[in-house]
This record gives sequence, structure tokens and C-alpha cells, in this order.
Amino acid sequence: MNEFSYDVTVSAGRAVVTTAGELDAHTGADFRLALPELAEVHQDLVLDLAGLTYVDSTGLSMFLAAQKRAAAFGGRVRLRGVPQFLTRLLAVTGLNGILPVLR
Repeated sequence: MNEFSYDVTVSAGRAVVTTAGELDAHTGADFRLALPELAEVHQDLVLDLAGLTYVDSTGLSMFLAAQKRAAAFGGRVRLRGVPQFLTRLLAVTGLNGILPVLR
């Protein structure tokens, strides 16, 4: 199993959360708590997902919850470095219309 990790870098008003590993209900417990708080505090939150090797529905719900929290505070969440497997998952679930992807 490839454990999940994340790192937050803040620069010029933008917070970038760099992720790696497998994101699911068990590995992402701390992330589930931290992500909405980051979305509330930072108007521009970018999730760099290039290092992810797996995401389940719990991980997707974390991204969506962050987007909702950010929007409630006038901010936004965008995705970057989305792996191919996750691109398909976002399209199938319709989340690609809710979570903008940076190219």
C-alpha cells in the first residue's frame, strides 16, 4: 500500500497542496480535516494531484467539500497535475464540471 501524504505551500496569496500516494477513507483522515480549513482560509487553493496513485469516492468527496467551503467564503479550488485515471473518474462522476482543472 502506498500511503498518502500532502504538503502545503503558500506563495503570493495562493495555497498549493501537493499530494502523493493513495487517498481513501483510511489514509486521508487528516487531509479530510485539513482541506476544508485550507479552503476557508485561502481564496485561491490549488490541489496538485500529480503524485496520486489511487483515489476512491471518499477522496473525491474531500475535493468537492473543499470546493463548497471555498465557494462559501468567496474562494475557489482548482486541480492541477491530474493523473489519467483520475481524469476519467472526474468525467464519469461529472465532477470535471465542478472542479476546474489547470493545464
